[in-house]
This record gives sequence, structure tokens and C-alpha cells, in this order.
Amino acid sequence: MITVAIPTVLALLIKEERPIQDEIIKQSCEKVCNIIPNVNIDELYPEVKSVLSNPKDVFDAVTTAKKYLPKNTSVTKQQIEEAIDKVITTSDFAGLSRNLISRYIEENYNIRMDDFRIIEDEERRNPWIGNAKASITWNFWNRYREYLSEKNYSETVLNQIDKLTDRTLDGLFNPIEKIIVGKKGLVVGQVQSGKTSNYTGLICKAADAGYKLIIVLAGIHNNLRSQTQLRLDEGFLGFDTQHQRAFDQNGVTIGVGKINQTGVAHSLTSSLDNGDFATKTANSMGGVNFNTTEPIIAVVKKNAKVLERLQTWLSAQSETLPDGTKKIRSKSLLLIDDEADNASINTNKDDDGATRINQHIKNILNLFDRSGYVGYTATPFANIFIPIKEDDLFPRDFIINIPAPTNYIGPEKVFGIKVLEDEDENDSVLPIVNRVNDYRDSIPNGHKKDDAFPD
Repeated sequence: MITVAIPTVLALLIKEERPIQDEIIKQSCEKVCNIIPNVNIDELYPEVKSVLSNPKDVFDAVTTAKKYLPKNTSVTKQQIEEAIDKVITTSDFAGLSRNLISRYIEENYNIRMDDFRIIEDEERRNPWIGNAKASITWNFWNRYREYLSEKNYSETVLNQIDKLTDRTLDGLFNPIEKIIVGKKGLVVGQVQSGKTSNYTGLICKAADAGYKLIIVLAGIHNNLRSQTQLRLDEGFLGFDTQHQRAFDQNGVTIGVGKINQTGVAHSLTSSLDNGDFATKTANSMGGVNFNTTEPIIAVVKKNAKVLERLQTWLSAQSETLPDGTKKIRSKSLLLIDDEADNASINTNKDDDGATRINQHIKNILNLFDRSGYVGYTATPFANIFIPIKEDDLFPRDFIINIPAPTNYIGPEKVFGIKVLEDEDENDSVLPIVNRVNDYRDSIPNGHKKDDAFPD
């Protein structure tokens, strides 16, 4: 009966501010002992005290409370209080302050985000997602959205990621149509403002829609590639690729895999530092054939040798057409270029041919009848000056600008966007930068070459 008595006591304490005085806890325990037979206060009181003294993390409580709140709309104070009532009467969160939970929820729902802006070639645009959306089962996307919600992403940000990834996908092509198409786009966002979350969402939706091969170009260093792979292990695959055997044999999951395993995909690479693309590993691929109907992903460095190996391996999976060209017709390719302004662009003069990395990227795209290239960067200046050629990486189909959410803190928030005069102040920046002006005697702003040295 004590298992019934504990939640009853917690219900009586629902409006008490934490920490609760011992006397109030005892009084509530006594009331319950008088109602429920065969429950002794000497047994009940220590159990309740233990529950109240060992709550789980407040952010877990916020995540749980949000499940009781409406999505895609604003929430009222009463709705928040009712959600907290449901959470705070459980043993996991009974010891937490309801005011603290309420504050975090309100902060979460107060985050705002402007609409993204898009420049696109209307003549090349062929919208498709609106007609196809209802017929697609969004297994990968739905569990990724739930995963982000559990990581305390606000509903505003989640809705914006949903809308943005829909629009990006719509700027590409329907992967199940038997057509010949090559699309190229660019997504621009602030430094550390959520670009990885956005392209992980795009990858999830692309896999749901029918893109069967996804390649992510993840920087030029092993540690960055490994870090990106781990993020995708958590957000897309649902298992740690460096422990593939543990997943295959024992079902050990991480990230979205802990929510459900309705989305099944395979990786040609792993989160190990040396887990970049290797032909031998790709050929084994856990017994999975390249022609599997399940999505395949590869997270690779922008390294000429690695990309050459990948290109050679993909070429071996292609068929030779009557004109001698090699094409992969069985899969639609989505190629994500992270930090697209770094190493991907051809920086050679026209007469010198393309740089090796740039040429390999173009060769990989040209191997497929259906390919989509989406670059992500915070500094798009080099990308928009790429020559507008069909076979180069200029984002000729669309350029999307991701606005940062209101809780984003970047250089503009720290330093402002203009130089202030000595006595000027800027209320829009954080009060964390102090101007130092006692240097002039030792390091003057200007001096002549024969001036005396400062004391």
C-alpha cells in the first residue's frame, strides 16, 4: 500500500514551495495514514523524504512538462501550471521547485525567431513537397524532432527547423521520380546558431522522402569529421558507429535510437578519428548491399585522397551507358557540404583546371542521374562568386538565410555592429566588454619614428 500512499502525499504537497519543511511533510503523511489502511507513518515519512531529496534534473522535468502543453501555439500561465502539477506529483520530480520549472518553461516559449529569407531561380524551381508530403511516412524526422524537444529546444525553433527543412527539400527534387536532375543550393546561418541541427533535420526528411544515399562533407580535419559523425549518429542513425557490433548484437542505442528504431539506415563511416571512408569497410558494410532500399550515409573529410576513394567506389557501383559514361540510376543523392566556403571551391585560375577537392565533388555529383547539393556556411562570400556554370558548385537554385533565435549570443550581441565613440553606449549589447583607455601613455595611437620611447 505504500506505493499508493507516496503519490497521495505528493499530491497533498503539490502547491508547497520546495524545500518543504519537515513538519508539513509529516502532517501530510499523517493524513494519508489515516486514509489508507496498513500504512505506518514511520515507514511512509522516510520514503517521502527520500523522494523529495533526490529529484532528477530540472531540464528533464521541463521536457516532461512540455509533453502536456499544446504544440504550434502559444501557452498560457494556467496551462503551464497544470502541466507542472502533473510533473511535480511524480517521484522523479517531486523535490523540484515549481517556480524554477515554470521559469524555464516560460523562457523556452518566449524564444522568438524571424522567418527565413530565400533567393531562388523561379525558372528552375519545381515545387513538389506540398503534393507528396501526405504520402510520406516521416519516421526519421518525427523521432529527430522529439529528440530535439527532449534536449529542450523551444517549440518556436522546432517549428522553424520544420518549415526551413521542408522549404530546402522543396528546392531540390522528388527523389522517387525517374528523371535526370541536378540541383544546387546554399543555406547561410550565423556561427554556432544551429546549422548542424538544420542539416540533420534535412537529412532525416530526405531519407524519409526517398533519398537513398547521403554524403556529408565535414571539414578538413579528422576531429571535426568525427564530431559531425557523432552528431549524426545521435540525430539520424540512433547508434554509435564506432560500436556498430554492440548495436547489431545487443541493440545498444543512442540519441534518436532511444526514442524508437522505426528508421533504419546504414553508415559507410564511423565516429572513430580514423573512421573516414575506406573502400574495404564500405565493401563489407555489415553485410548490407549498396543496392539496399534503406538509406546509406557517409560522413567524409574534404580530403582529395578520401574523396577519390569514395568516387572510385561509387563508380564501381554504377552502370556504363551506351555513350561510355558511368551513372548510378538506382539512388538519388543528397550531398551536404558543411562549411561550404572552405576547401570545396575551385580557387585555381581558369587555365589551370579545378582544384582536386572541387573536381572530386563535381565528379561524385555527376555520377548520379539525380543529385542534390546543399552547402551550409556562415561566410558565403566565396560561394556567391563561383562562376555560374552548370557543372560548378554555384548555388544556382536557391540561397536561404537562417535567422538566429532570440536567445542566440554571437559577436553582434557582444561587440555590437558599429564603432562607438568614447562616451556612447549601446543598450543592445551585453555589458561584458570594457573599453580600456589607460594605454595611451605606453602605446600611443600614433607616433613618429624618431619619437622617444614611453617611460
